[in-house]
Amino acid sequence: MKKEEMKEKLPLFLLEQSEDEKAQNTLKKYSRNIESFLEWLPDGAEVEKTIVIDYKSYLLNEKHFRTNTINNYIISINKFLYWCGAENCKVKQLKKQHAASNSEILSLADYKRLLRFARRMGQEDTYLIMKILAMTGIRIEELSFFTVENVKSNYIHVRNKGKERSIIIRQDLARELRAYCRDKGIKSGVIFYCATKGKMMAKSTIWRRMQRIAGVARVSKNKVHAHSFRHLFAKMFLEEYNGSIAELADILGHNSLETTRIYAKTTDEEKRRKLERIKFQ
Repeated sequence: MKKEEMKEKLPLFLLEQSEDEKAQNTLKKYSRNIESFLEWLPDGAEVEKTIVIDYKSYLLNEKHFRTNTINNYIISINKFLYWCGAENCKVKQLKKQHAASNSEILSLADYKRLLRFARRMGQEDTYLIMKILAMTGIRIEELSFFTVENVKSNYIHVRNKGKERSIIIRQDLARELRAYCRDKGIKSGVIFYCATKGKMMAKSTIWRRMQRIAGVARVSKNKVHAHSFRHLFAKMFLEEYNGSIAELADILGHNSLETTRIYAKTTDEEKRRKLERIKFQ
């Protein structure tokens, strides 16, 4: 199949994925990754496995993308190739060695420092967003379920990534959120909205705000992103309830315990302190 034929088929592929109820972010990823591949192809090129392998090499050696990024491209392209009937052109993902330690884990001290500086900077909404992420372990996109109506309860029922689960809110956090809504005169809808009231604040806006706070607080910016608070939640939960990884998987909304174990990684410094507490004499 030639490049031009694939370009014609891409809109139909995306339409079918949409009708299959794929998330909007997933559809954007498919579109972006596949379009990048098709733009890279020479005009009139016949798509064969060797040329897809060349593209994978291009992403690695010329674009210098990380393994996860390259594998995201490969997943999208492979899915499209299969849909086009060119399954024989699919290529393997890059293998990634899972590290036993994680050097970029947000510590409890980092978290508390970020909260202090958020308040000093008058970023009360970002302060509460960081508390929600750290104290519930939610994914950033699930923040849209935090509405005035939903925080009247300690449980929020959500549907995300085709799965249903309950987000559990601690009573102290729920009270703080309700007080914030009263103080700001937010009577209904999402709590953390953008300039257009009723519409959820963009993830990119939340990230930029947290990065700005991290800079002022002198916390490594590499540690400060929405997912790092999810890691902190998992770490704190397992420290308090050692061995409850299956329960943690339920709270985080994971189907696989292997996924949850990734969140149980500690830093080399934390491992060293644990080893030094072992009494050999």
